[in-house]
Amino acid sequence: MKKLFDRLFGSLVFKIGIAIVIVETILLGLFGGYYVQYFGAEIDRRIAEQISAPGRLIQDEQLKISVISDPKQLELLLGPHLREAMAIGFDGTIYHAMDPMLIGSDIASVPDFPKDRLSADLRSQVLFTTDGPDGRNMVSITPLFSLNANQPFMFAYFKVSTLGLEQSQRQMQSVLLIGSVLCILMTSGLIFLFMQQTVLRRLITAAQFVSEIQFGKLSARLKPAGRDEIGALERGLNTMAESLERRTNQHQIAQEALRDSEERFRDFTLSSADWYWEMGPDLKIAFASYKFYQLIEELNGSPQGQSFDKLGLKAETDHSWNSLIKRLESHLAFQNFEFSWMSRDGQKHFGRINGVPVFDLDGSFKGYRGTGSDVTSQHRATEEQHALQRQLATSQKLEAVGQMAGGVAHEFNNCLAGILSFAEVARAKIDDPERVKEYLDHVISLGERATSVADQLLMFSRRRIDQPTVVQVDTAITEMEKLLITLLEHRIELQIWANDAPLYTCVDPTQLSACILNLAINARDAMPDGGTLQISCYGATIPPADERSPDDEDDIFPKAAAGDYVVVTVQDTGTGIPADILGNIFEPFFSTKEPGKGTGLGLSIVHSWVEESNGFIDVESVEGEGTTFSIYLPRSEAGKVKASALQEIDYFPGNGERVLIVDDEQSLRTTAKIILEDAGFDALVARSAEEALQIITESQKTDRIDVILTDVVMSGLSGPQLAIEAQRQYPDLAVVFMSGYPARTRKEMEKMLGDYIFVKKPFRPAQLQKAIHEALAHKTERQRL
Repeated sequence: MKKLFDRLFGSLVFKIGIAIVIVETILLGLFGGYYVQYFGAEIDRRIAEQISAPGRLIQDEQLKISVISDPKQLELLLGPHLREAMAIGFDGTIYHAMDPMLIGSDIASVPDFPKDRLSADLRSQVLFTTDGPDGRNMVSITPLFSLNANQPFMFAYFKVSTLGLEQSQRQMQSVLLIGSVLCILMTSGLIFLFMQQTVLRRLITAAQFVSEIQFGKLSARLKPAGRDEIGALERGLNTMAESLERRTNQHQIAQEALRDSEERFRDFTLSSADWYWEMGPDLKIAFASYKFYQLIEELNGSPQGQSFDKLGLKAETDHSWNSLIKRLESHLAFQNFEFSWMSRDGQKHFGRINGVPVFDLDGSFKGYRGTGSDVTSQHRATEEQHALQRQLATSQKLEAVGQMAGGVAHEFNNCLAGILSFAEVARAKIDDPERVKEYLDHVISLGERATSVADQLLMFSRRRIDQPTVVQVDTAITEMEKLLITLLEHRIELQIWANDAPLYTCVDPTQLSACILNLAINARDAMPDGGTLQISCYGATIPPADERSPDDEDDIFPKAAAGDYVVVTVQDTGTGIPADILGNIFEPFFSTKEPGKGTGLGLSIVHSWVEESNGFIDVESVEGEGTTFSIYLPRSEAGKVKASALQEIDYFPGNGERVLIVDDEQSLRTTAKIILEDAGFDALVARSAEEALQIITESQKTDRIDVILTDVVMSGLSGPQLAIEAQRQYPDLAVVFMSGYPARTRKEMEKMLGDYIFVKKPFRPAQLQKAIHEALAHKTERQRL
């Protein structure tokens, strides 16, 4: 008997039967509980509907209120479980009641009556449950109104016991429980008998067959008894036996093939251009292919038993070896780790290795396997590509300057014509000082206009210092109108729309002009048959990301963009941009123009400058209709616009300080000497840095030089080299640099010159005098320190 029970409890059939019984119990319990709750809720609903019906009928005058005093009628309406029924006046007097003893009394005398439910604000019928000594009850209170009354004059009150509902629920639970137990017992018995006959017997036969295979009887076979899953298992075991029999016969052949494969792999490693390596769990190289041996032995002897950081290879970044060692110690894969080495002939070579960790079947770490390759040719090709990209960038600058050439030449001719004309007239009116002053003011104005045109050329050649200042955007756009009309030709109509109120932003004004000019040139090229170019500006406020409405487009407004902006739009009626390439237009060297008509750097430069100015750019385009570029720049306040030093103070007198002017241009030396001497300075001139150093040395014996005013770019020693040499010998010297062709950016100038005073050519007298004063102030401050 014990053996029978052990066999029963240990069999798979018994376990499956127990699992089914548990599942059936859970399902029946869930469904039974659900139906008990469902029928209980249904009875509650019906009682609620039944108890609320008399109040509604009395309220609708379909039933007289006196029915409350008739117990028999109420029992017909509400059933045998009715406990209380009353008609209560507004003042709390009971006018009708199922209990005649309560008529005429006050509700305060009724125990456990919910007096707080009776309120003049009650407008509709209310239902609620209460707990009393005789169990749970359901209560209905209905307000009764007279014609056109705002307050109820009487309340209909009914109270019904839910005792019948609870009895019905208990009976239902008992029936469901008994039915569930009987169903589980019958189902479990049937499942057990069925599994015993159809599953267990066949599994025992299969187990005996596996035992025969285990003891080497590979010719044994099963007889499948059906097409079910166990039949599939039996057929699979037969197939396994056949496979084992075949593999036993093929084992010797496989061993011979393995030896051939190992020899083949060895030949491949010897002839391959790549390297193969393997390291043990101690992270030291255990195997390396012939090419890897050749490389390492040339540098640091045999790689066998060494770690990567000891092989004499140099990582391309400072922390590369440390990061690689950390990955190796963490047993993580790595890819494309680059290093370099110097060959015996002095050439620098580059290599790249990859590796993956190797684990045993039990999860223990066994080491690494990987490959490597010589990527020197790829590095050199990349360097050549970068050189070509720099050449293309230069071509783009030249192309942009070429686009401006016609308009710039036109502007310069106009300025020069005016300067010459006013100069001739001034010479003719030399005896009339007022007229001469008026003409010279015109000459100065035209000179400043020519300087602005030169600034645009310098900006396009990236030879101008970025000087962010508060710019009135609408004015900047209007001042470009003449140059734009020249560039756009007569086939394109130019429309400029300005905001009613002035708008300001803090950017480099010539960079802003260049940005608009670049977009205008692109628009012109997109309208070969003519069209309309519209440039406008307006103000916009972007709320924070968490305050935006669902209508705001996230792809237009970045999440970090919030605040007040000036928006400059450049809209054309050209061919438009296809939707499939719209996302690539800001990529460097991406262009849809024909070969030779564009390098694809214009929009990339515009995009980079807008981002550097803490703004962003949006583009909308409809193919065949046109394109609109919207540039969002942070808005500034007009009150923060600072007047230039020239407007604040127009004269900076000297007090006999000695200034050495160094420039290889005679006219500039003469002009600067006159300006400084008229202001009270003692000016000396030198044609070169070498002559300046000689003058400085000689002056130390008599009257010392206070300030050196030097050009940046000169033949021979440059201005910075002169300053370094002079201050090395005489540290107290102050230096002012001047140039009309400065470095690309202010950061580059600071890196080249350090803490410097700089004045841009062409300069006004007050600008030059102020620069000398600032240099003298710096000199005094250094002497105090």
